[in-house]
Amino acid sequence: MFNFWKKIGFPQKTGNHDQDLYTNNIFYLKVLSVFRSLYFMIPVWVSMELKYITFTQVAIIDIVILLSGLLLELPTGALADLVGRKIAIGVSFFVSAIAYILFAYADNFSLFLIAGLGFGLGDALLSGSLEAIVFDTLKQNKKEAEFSEINNQNQLIFNYSIVFASIIGGFIFEKYYHLPSLLTAVAFFIAGFISLKFIEPDIDSEKFTLRNYLLQTKMGFKELFKNKQSRDISIFYILVGAFTWPIVLSLKNFALVDLGVGEKNMGIILGLLSLLAVQLLHILIRKKVFEKMSVVFLMPAILLSVFLPLSYFYNVPSIVTIIFIVFIVSSMRWNILGKLSNQCYASKNRATAISSLSMMISISFVLTLMLFSFLNERTEHAIKIIFLAMSFGSIFLLLPIAIKLRNKYHNKILQTYD
Repeated sequence: MFNFWKKIGFPQKTGNHDQDLYTNNIFYLKVLSVFRSLYFMIPVWVSMELKYITFTQVAIIDIVILLSGLLLELPTGALADLVGRKIAIGVSFFVSAIAYILFAYADNFSLFLIAGLGFGLGDALLSGSLEAIVFDTLKQNKKEAEFSEINNQNQLIFNYSIVFASIIGGFIFEKYYHLPSLLTAVAFFIAGFISLKFIEPDIDSEKFTLRNYLLQTKMGFKELFKNKQSRDISIFYILVGAFTWPIVLSLKNFALVDLGVGEKNMGIILGLLSLLAVQLLHILIRKKVFEKMSVVFLMPAILLSVFLPLSYFYNVPSIVTIIFIVFIVSSMRWNILGKLSNQCYASKNRATAISSLSMMISISFVLTLMLFSFLNERTEHAIKIIFLAMSFGSIFLLLPIAIKLRNKYHNKILQTYD
């Protein structure tokens, strides 16, 4: 029996608490990556909403999702630091699953809006908590150097699953309108139960009180700017997120639908692009390309500055190319810049600090969608204008900052904190 479980990879207890923590959490992280990535909704969610509401209303719902997540980002991060990350992760999936069931049967703006509020709460609970439990698991075993590799391995698992879900979602949508959303809900319910199998790392937790709750929120936010190094890395992380995350979550679908790409083709395109991007990043990490700080800062800025301007042509090939590049850079933010930011933050405040980063990125996302909503009521070229504005931002803001940080940290060793 022991050999059977060992062969399929189930964690075995050794009596060494730290080692058991490591093998248990890394194993269930991989299993969780399968189910939390089964977004059968990826190629169809815009089409589902456009059946009942306008493009501008779709953007407004996205804004509500972001604002609800934004308002709850720090409180839920603080809650995760105080009462446990695995509880926050589990609840996040259960809340999102219920929201997907409602989304499946929504047929008016109000119901889509209520589902959006559920998505925002679920995202806020998950943001920071999962990344923090992974990094603290590695830290307790003195294996922080494995963070990028483990993150990328799980992104490979995530993307294999998301390719499957995207293709299936696109194919079943025409005959079974409700099924993509319902299947996503089932996957998230399973993910919620899987997350409860995590073991909490040994961090300096405090008893939950309103005073500690408010103090934790304040301390987590201060982590981002507590010294020059934390400030530099946090600001760069936020800017990369500001120029990629709106495209990853919303604008890619807006553009492809606007250009007439059908749900089946969209599922195949997005799934394969996501998989290729993570595979490429996996190769680069294996080849230790990102050991040099100059590469860490310059590569994402250069890629965005070179390829985002292709949106000027605004056709399917140019948008597909941009999506591929943005997928690569977004993966770099999670795997490479995420490692740097985690090393800057104290363990006790890590989930709250990561939630603070997400909160700042969400603010930029909200502003982007608000601009899109404004433009969409006045011009047929709103999506193209947004892409071009992001390309100018990459060239004239992100790239100069990247060059400055490259020069500043080129020969310096990153300072880490307990």
